[in-house]
Amino acid sequence: MIGRNRQKGDTSAKGSQSWRDLAGPRRSRVDSSVSHRRRWMPWIKLLGGLILLLLIAGGILQLFRVLDQNTKKAVVAVAVNPIEGILFETNGVLTERWLEDKIGSQVGIPIMEVDIFSLKSKLEEHSQVKSASVERVFPSDLRIDITEREPVMRLLTVDSSGKRSLRLVARDGVVYHGYGYSAIALKQLPYLQPYRHADGSYLPLLGMEPVVELLDLTRSVQPKLFNTWQVVSLQYYNGRTGLPGQVIEVRSTIVPKIVFGISKDAALQLDRLVYILDYFEKNGDPSLKRIDLSLRGAAAVQLSSGRAQVF
Repeated sequence: MIGRNRQKGDTSAKGSQSWRDLAGPRRSRVDSSVSHRRRWMPWIKLLGGLILLLLIAGGILQLFRVLDQNTKKAVVAVAVNPIEGILFETNGVLTERWLEDKIGSQVGIPIMEVDIFSLKSKLEEHSQVKSASVERVFPSDLRIDITEREPVMRLLTVDSSGKRSLRLVARDGVVYHGYGYSAIALKQLPYLQPYRHADGSYLPLLGMEPVVELLDLTRSVQPKLFNTWQVVSLQYYNGRTGLPGQVIEVRSTIVPKIVFGISKDAALQLDRLVYILDYFEKNGDPSLKRIDLSLRGAAAVQLSSGRAQVF
């Protein structure tokens, strides 16, 4: 009978049944030149990358050295460049001739040897110069920019020998010898009669703001009237606006004396003055001797005949 004497689940296969044995004998690792290259290739690539980085870094360092040497050479070359021209600008009337007389000719001097701070100081020694700027413009120029003071009045001075000289009064009260102004321009400025201090001197001129405001306003809105103003007297104004009774007196060709109050509104006083002048011109234009605009809310007019009138 088929299958006699065999137990259920038996098999006829003989030998070891381990999966290791079923897989067959283990192969030994092949030790060839190809495997060697595969194992060393990552290290070779890393070494090559490092060498490349070193070469790049060396090239950059060499480039910086060359640039640094070229820069030093360029600086040395610029330092010995002589000045070829002066770029001069001013907001006033000073000329290049005045500039050369003041600081001398700078043309031909090596640009880095010019003491720009000394030149600035020399220029600002002249009272007409409010501020000065001196700069090097490479490779071979010098730029000088000047801001000048603007004159608003003239001042006649007399020295100890009796010699008279004309000076100009700036907006900030600085008195200086003018240079470059035309005779026509100076003729349009009224003269100043300054306040005398206790020691007899007229300097410094203090509190010029209300004086300049009055002059600017009149020149702007009443130019014909301004042209009649000959003298601005500060005899009764010491520059301190808080004190009572401080006034500016103007002497003109149409009215010998016009009085403005320092603490009063300049525009209001000027409007009242124009009204008074128009009134008398329309009513026979009698001789006016004095107009006092410093009163509170009114103006007093004195005629040459001695008659007075309040407006």
